[in-house]
Amino acid sequence: MNVSQCLLFRKKDNPNGGATLLELLLGSALMAFVVSMAGWGLVHILATDQKASAKETIQYNSNRALEFLTDEIKLGRKIDSDAVAALAEAPDFTLPDGAKPIVVFQVPDVPQRVIYYTRPIEEGEVWEGPDVLERWGPRFNEEGQYDETEINNPENWESSILIDSIDNTAHTPTCDTDWQASNPNSTEGFNACVNSEEKLVKLHLATTIDNPTWHNEINYQVETTAFARSNLTQGFTEDTPIFSVSNKKLMLEKPATVKFEVLGGEITCGAGGVEIPVETNLYIDETKHSWDGDSPLNLPNQSAGTTFDVESIAGNGSICNKHNLTASSADPDSPQLEVLVNGDPVPDVTPFADQNTIEFFLQEYIKDGKINIAENQVIYLFELGSRDKGSSAFDLQDNVVLATVESAN
Repeated sequence: MNVSQCLLFRKKDNPNGGATLLELLLGSALMAFVVSMAGWGLVHILATDQKASAKETIQYNSNRALEFLTDEIKLGRKIDSDAVAALAEAPDFTLPDGAKPIVVFQVPDVPQRVIYYTRPIEEGEVWEGPDVLERWGPRFNEEGQYDETEINNPENWESSILIDSIDNTAHTPTCDTDWQASNPNSTEGFNACVNSEEKLVKLHLATTIDNPTWHNEINYQVETTAFARSNLTQGFTEDTPIFSVSNKKLMLEKPATVKFEVLGGEITCGAGGVEIPVETNLYIDETKHSWDGDSPLNLPNQSAGTTFDVESIAGNGSICNKHNLTASSADPDSPQLEVLVNGDPVPDVTPFADQNTIEFFLQEYIKDGKINIAENQVIYLFELGSRDKGSSAFDLQDNVVLATVESAN
């Protein structure tokens, strides 16, 4: 009789003797298998649920991000077809290392460009990688409009992340005929094509997210087209330009309130000589309007189509060898007057003798060598000492005037 026969005989002989060691081992193994299978099933269910939830989240976030971007583009006047070159129109913005500008656009009454760009995440950041999409521009208030306290202070604008989990797979966008990739270099999960009129932009966004328990990553792509509605501003009101400047003449395009003020100026009879008096006049529809240049001139409720010309006269014929010289915006060919708007370069001229520079009189209105004023303002620079651009007296700071146009509505 072998051992197994002995065990079997013992069990038959004593049915209440309990399980054998072999039975216990077999039972434990079976129980472990059942528990492990149940555990694997539970893990699989949880992973599947987590993956489905992540897919839903990434789709929602991607769609919402493009919706936010397209809504802001609607406020724009134009979308720059070359996002890299357009950064020059935002001197207060510094592109982070490794970042790529993708969508850059101009919004009426906003002094610098609004910029959307991608960048890789940095070590220690809480955001999901590999890249993020960031926005630089004025903040929005609770009503969903630009914060008025920030619009004209781009030095205070900050970047904020719109969405993370941007794919970093290299991709060169293929644009239709007469469309241009906003960033001609190879981009990653976000790129754009702009039409030749710089009014339409096609956006492509690719997001990705991964987890070791899923075995494969989740990828999501979405595309849309946005339109810069030049006839709309924030708040969806009519954006017919308030005014235009043509041949140095300012003309209202719609009813407005206009203010003119003299910012300063300096002209003397020779180096260190006596000051030459300067008179500033305003012509409304070519009719002279009374104005004491020592105080701002406010003109409410001016009708559309009204034209304005600023005139400066230096000297009254009683001093400095009867010096008397006039310059006016009514003369579009006059070299003695520069009419400047936001973003124009400051004329590169040297002041006569030891007189103050243009930058001195415009110190609040210049940034990085360019005029930094609101879109509804105009600056007039008068030269009243000489008609000759080659003369040392030609310095365009003899009289400096600022005009501000506010919509009557």
